[in-house]
Amino acid sequence: MVRYLPQTASLFAAIGLPVNLRNLKFENVRISKETADGITALVVEGTIVGTTGKAAEVPRLRFAARNAAGQEIYIWTALPARSVLGPDETLPFNSRLVTPPADAADVMVRFFTAQDAAEGAK
Repeated sequence: MVRYLPQTASLFAAIGLPVNLRNLKFENVRISKETADGITALVVEGTIVGTTGKAAEVPRLRFAARNAAGQEIYIWTALPARSVLGPDETLPFNSRLVTPPADAADVMVRFFTAQDAAEGAK
């Protein structure tokens, strides 16, 4: 149903039935800061895991640095190392943001969507 009416995904999630149409999930996401030669970098790394026994397309990754209030203050994207994840495979990822905003408290990682592309075109 959600594939044909995407707006219903939040309804299903609200009643405890989260929807995963991509058949992928993130695991072991770690965020750290590194400093080299006086330059700070925000490092985000983790693993993409297939949730079914079938191959799955891995879309572009979207990273959003957020402040302490949870507001997105900087967004960047990255291509995964491979565009398809085979059955029972995992795919590590990592991304670095050099000189991140000073008030960045955390980073949210998710897959880039068509809505993201439409918002970027504005």
